[in-house]
Amino acid sequence: MAKKTEEKRFDVSVYLIKASQVSVAESTLFPPSASPQILRDDIPGGKFMALPVDAGAPKWASFVETLLPSGRNVDVLAQTPGGLLWIPHRSKRFLFTFGHAHAKLREEWLEPEFGKKVALSTIPQGQVVEVRAEQVFARWHISSERAPRASAVREFGFESDRDLVAAVEGVPSAMYLDSLGSKVRGGTALRIGLYFSKLLPTLDVIAERFDSNDYKNTWPQVDNLVVVRDALLSASLDKELDTIFGKPHVADRISLAAPAVKSGEKPYPHHFVIGRMGKAVATAPYLLIGNWEAHLRGLGKKMSVATALESPVHLLDESQDEFDTCTMYQCLGTEVSLRGQPFVLSSGVWYEARRDFVKATNLLISSIITTSYALPAWNQVDDEGRYNENAAAADKALWLFDKKLVNFGGGHSRLEFCDLMHLKSRTLYFVKHPSGSASVSHLCEQVRRTAENFFSIDGSFRKKLSTNIVKQNKTKNVSWLANRPKRQEWQLCLVSMGKPADKFPFFAKCGIARLLRELEQGGYNVSFQAV
Repeated sequence: MAKKTEEKRFDVSVYLIKASQVSVAESTLFPPSASPQILRDDIPGGKFMALPVDAGAPKWASFVETLLPSGRNVDVLAQTPGGLLWIPHRSKRFLFTFGHAHAKLREEWLEPEFGKKVALSTIPQGQVVEVRAEQVFARWHISSERAPRASAVREFGFESDRDLVAAVEGVPSAMYLDSLGSKVRGGTALRIGLYFSKLLPTLDVIAERFDSNDYKNTWPQVDNLVVVRDALLSASLDKELDTIFGKPHVADRISLAAPAVKSGEKPYPHHFVIGRMGKAVATAPYLLIGNWEAHLRGLGKKMSVATALESPVHLLDESQDEFDTCTMYQCLGTEVSLRGQPFVLSSGVWYEARRDFVKATNLLISSIITTSYALPAWNQVDDEGRYNENAAAADKALWLFDKKLVNFGGGHSRLEFCDLMHLKSRTLYFVKHPSGSASVSHLCEQVRRTAENFFSIDGSFRKKLSTNIVKQNKTKNVSWLANRPKRQEWQLCLVSMGKPADKFPFFAKCGIARLLRELEQGGYNVSFQAV
């Protein structure tokens, strides 16, 4: 008797088509002229289509040929086949992509959090391998952390009041191992190891997990931002975005990042082309507002939601081969407030901050104490540097440390101790003009670094600070730096020029709230002052 061959799993990417987009997606991907192959009778409505490919010499071949004798060629052709598998099941439309076929999809067709919701509802918090997150309260920084083995989510740098989870990977619970395999990854798409003989039962599990919303119970910390699904609300938010485009200093309010980076499902783009793709087109290593603005200027157009939607962005790999394309709109990151409620735009999707999250953050911000020693009022004209200089000149009790950097930490690492200090009340002032969430993020990071080094058991930083103080002729008495300072005897004061904390952008408030919790739990005194 012949031995039965054990079935092997195959890694697949599966997307969920929005119910409202099924007709347009199906007619675009599977036009009648394409003649897709119809699947078995037990998969009604299912079909597969192989995508045509053009074989050609890979780009690297021409470089290798320069090392060969004259007249010799590298005899190699490359091709990247792909395919689309369309499966109607349980009133849903699932789409499997193979090879380069994912490039055929349009973001507006896809449920943006499908894979993430299924992954979070099957992966326990103690079995996480990778978390890809976006720090929305700062300058839309993308971070990706991967552990060598399944670990608890607390061991990652993810912060629920700071980050929007774009993708998560981990080991599913035992009850889902047979259906999904030993590793599940979810962003927009769901990546699993599939037994094709169990396709429909697996889709049953996936559909049930997506509809259950159980992730809200098992991962409550990832739901502080929820997708805006109301078309009218999204349109109103786009109008707010148009208002930002019409104001100066757009780059201070909007950042750019490729949606492929955020989802974690595609290669990392190393080069970008805005507009029409050609053989001799100029590429850029980064996405910059100025480059897009220059492209539009050449077309006689201005930045707007409409031009963002019609501006193509080509994503290229290290060899400058295009692997995907998107619109500029999908690359935008920004924060707006509508009727007092905060929203963020990321990867072409608007997200709303959950109301109880907003309430808790605002409550914490309102509880920050003020210092007893008040700084001079800001004249509404000076920049941070001039304000600090004038404040120290007007009050000899204030010591100026702004731009007085301490070489510390090896290499070219330097640390600014604080902006102003009042020794008698033992208050360190950190002054910032809060132009947006990013500037407040920088302020919080400065406070963190000072707290970490000034109050450290290791006195190396304090020793170098003492040397700087004496050199700058502030005083020769630096005995107060001889021993480790007691945290409870000092104040770390965040100073805002011209704006009270309750008027900050919401995600700037999130940064301050997080800093406040961290430092107060560590025994520090944190205060706030608006000048």
